[in-house]
Amino acid sequence: MVSEQNDKNLSSKSELERKIFAGVHGSPELKKDEKNRHLGEFKERVIKALTFDQVQEQGTYPEINEAIKHPKAKRLIISRKVDLDYARDYIKLAREQGLNFTTVDDPDFVGPIGLVVVSDDAFDNNEIYVQTRKDKLLEKGLSEELIDAKEEYICSDCIKELEEKAPEELSNYKKISFLDKMLGRECISCNN
Repeated sequence: MVSEQNDKNLSSKSELERKIFAGVHGSPELKKDEKNRHLGEFKERVIKALTFDQVQEQGTYPEINEAIKHPKAKRLIISRKVDLDYARDYIKLAREQGLNFTTVDDPDFVGPIGLVVVSDDAFDNNEIYVQTRKDKLLEKGLSEELIDAKEEYICSDCIKELEEKAPEELSNYKKISFLDKMLGRECISCNN
């Protein structure tokens, strides 16, 4: 790979010198640092991205579900450092939408990004990084207890609060049924 110093020196070299240099060191790569931060993709092609920690949370991020369904979405790319059990819901959705899915690994990759949904073309999107679920839901006024009850059974009052403040999160919770109440199940969030 070509260092920046060598890359700058190439512009002053003859065509023959550039070809010899490329043969020895490989072709210069555009925006290599940027690509190493986004699992080998140009940032402008990334529709949405999750960190390793976000991928490993229970449930799915609605922003990634929407990105996978976006008409320009072409691939779901996941770092090989991610346990695919955590990403299985995203992989399933990508397959349902006809998106290619791949895992990548490169010792040059840096940063916290563990999953990206990408387009084949530049995509006009300033907000590619998904805010953490907890921060987003706290901003919407949900309690930490309700946020932390993800994938658990919650009461109808908590379901109603979710419907009002964060309806996109409903699929990440289970509603306590009448039978559950009769059998003594309590809401994990508020113990009702």
